[in-house]
Amino acid sequence: MVYKGTVRDGVSRRRLLAGVGSAAIGAVAGCLGDDEDGEVDTVEDDELTVWHAMGGGLGEALDALGEEFEAETDIEVNMEYQGSYEDTLNSSFSAIEAGTVPEVVQIDSLHARQILDTDAMTSVEGVLPEDYPFDDFLEPVTDFFEIDGELFSLPFNNSNAILYYNKDVFEEAGLDPESPPETLGEVMEYSREIVDAEAADYGITWPNHVWFIEHWFALADQEIVDNENGRDDDPTTVHTETDTGEALWEWWREMNQDDLYTNPGMEAWDEATEIFYGETSGMLLTSTAAVAGAINASEEQGFELGTGYYPALDDRTGVPIGGASFWVFDGLSEEREEQVGELLTFLTEPEHQTTWHRDTGYYPVRETAVEELQDEGWFEDSPHHGTAFDQLLESESTPATLRMLVGPARQISVILQEGSVDVFQESVELDEGLEDMREEAEAELERYVEARG
Repeated sequence: MVYKGTVRDGVSRRRLLAGVGSAAIGAVAGCLGDDEDGEVDTVEDDELTVWHAMGGGLGEALDALGEEFEAETDIEVNMEYQGSYEDTLNSSFSAIEAGTVPEVVQIDSLHARQILDTDAMTSVEGVLPEDYPFDDFLEPVTDFFEIDGELFSLPFNNSNAILYYNKDVFEEAGLDPESPPETLGEVMEYSREIVDAEAADYGITWPNHVWFIEHWFALADQEIVDNENGRDDDPTTVHTETDTGEALWEWWREMNQDDLYTNPGMEAWDEATEIFYGETSGMLLTSTAAVAGAINASEEQGFELGTGYYPALDDRTGVPIGGASFWVFDGLSEEREEQVGELLTFLTEPEHQTTWHRDTGYYPVRETAVEELQDEGWFEDSPHHGTAFDQLLESESTPATLRMLVGPARQISVILQEGSVDVFQESVELDEGLEDMREEAEAELERYVEARG
């Protein structure tokens, strides 16, 4: 199916994308671990198409912004939900191969290297208007999305992970409900008090996802992969066999041995929150995007919610951001690029960023938006929204706190997630488990570079 939209300099979208090379796309896409070809949705000529991964209330909030943009500009926008982040990435790969792509696609920051390696994207810095206030972006947010000093994609729905806790459970366990744990040692102490007092079945839970491991490494200022966390060159290894790695997985193993932690499952985001909402666990680690849901759930369940900074091994350097950004496909006409620039400008305007933040829990990406929220007393009225934001602003920017930039991101994630289970369930000795994760990761990193060429 050929894209029928306007062309630039007489070159069709299909011809331009053909230069990427189907073999290269296949190699990059193959690193998702999904051999099934994705279906390519129809892309209409008379509207801007944005593929995204925002379901439920998040999708409704994004749709509302799209409708408001249409009303103000008369430019039609199709905010099209693709499923999960990986579904959206798969759709993008299939669309590139077919030569039929949307104008904008939302990509999880974990997969930034893969989408960069398609060579099918253009720098968002060149699409936004010349007078765009780039200096108004929050530096901790844009630091990740800059490649060689250039803003390649537009940060939009970004977050970090924080600690959620049940103040009623803390009180029942004899803990200070206004003093959440700040270190992993304290998490173990608090969890033991909670379980011993039978205030909850477990002390803490979180989804088994690589992002949480990245947080612990970043807080310790330890890069999780080499070559400046993948920013200086393709990474060749993971740093599991370090003091940070040994301390983290030894703690995790002991937490599981003593039934202080419960594993909700691989990438089990909903299951983890339900364990916490149901008061089976006294504490939860998850994204700031869950703030609104946690507030509502605590009110419905009748317990008082508390939030705190993500607990560190020891010292605190900073946390990596998560979430996604908007990428723009290359080969658009000048008119289309201008329209995309208008849309992206609209989505990041302070008034729309404050709305997006209130509706979702994702933090605003513009300093002016933050100032407006502060002037309104928002963070005083809703301190749980402020927890993650304060944590972000207190973070240092180092290679370790910039999320890893890895081609075979899916494979590396699964290796670390499955390897963690082997370690904390004592299927292997600690040293053996850390070595296995490193060796498996090195093989995948090498395979990706060879396949990409």
